Amino acid sequence: MSPCMFAEFMFPYYKQISDRFGLFAYGCCEAVHPQWDSISKFENLRKISISPWCDQEFMGEQLRGRKIIFHRKPTSHFIGVGTVLDEDAVRADIRRTVTAAQGCLLEVNQRDVYTINNDEEKVRRYVEIIREECA
Repeated sequence: MSPCMFAEFMFPYYKQISDRFGLFAYGCCEAVHPQWDSISKFENLRKISISPWCDQEFMGEQLRGRKIIFHRKPTSHFIGVGTVLDEDAVRADIRRTVTAAQGCLLEVNQRDVYTINNDEEKVRRYVEIIREECA
């Protein structure tokens, strides 16, 4: 959906609903950066989902110094595809996120993992790498 279509057809309804409640989170799997001009008008937005398809650098610039949480959801491929964890790729991805979110409130949340190929250690190592890079 184009930013203009979102502004005209979606935003007014989201705004009407969100104004009735307290703080809220926005986004899921879509890239939110194209609609940021509209989304940024939510006065009670507290968290925004930064999916693998989102322009992290742009969103970091927009959220820097604000009270809106940069809610990063890395791709599930790191732990859900293949039998070997590509530690270098995980580190590079998380470093990119940490750099993009510098000066922002950062939260990392792994979602949509359907299999870990019976390897709990791969998940433990994945979390360990994220903690190391975010420290």
